[in-house]
Amino acid sequence: MKKILFSLFFASLLVACEKEVAPVLGALSVAIDENNPEVVTCSVKVTEGSVAECGFYYDKSKNKVTGDKAAKVNGSYVAPTIQGEIKGLTPNETYYVKAYAISEAGVGYSETIKIKTAARMPGAGDNPYPGTSK
Repeated sequence: MKKILFSLFFASLLVACEKEVAPVLGALSVAIDENNPEVVTCSVKVTEGSVAECGFYYDKSKNKVTGDKAAKVNGSYVAPTIQGEIKGLTPNETYYVKAYAISEAGVGYSETIKIKTAARMPGAGDNPYPGTSK
């Protein structure tokens, strides 16, 4: 009986001493829709740690891609993946994107990747001959 109680006490002590780690993010992937260049879909796997809040930073300047200077969209977390959409981007422009995840233990970031949105396809009402009237 003493062995069982000691084993249970020791096991509960080990669980209580486990330290939570900040989220660790894998490689960030981005899908660019050629038919809708204003929207990109982002996805990243969380390889370690828990997630309380997550999302994606983006900016046209690599130096502004994190923190208060960057634009930010919230992501959704369904273990083990964080996903989100960045909307309202300018067609045929370069952007820098970085994922983030926050837990009680800290903040984890993905690497920053460089993307270029697709060029806008002419619509039915667009003038195919710029500089001339229809």
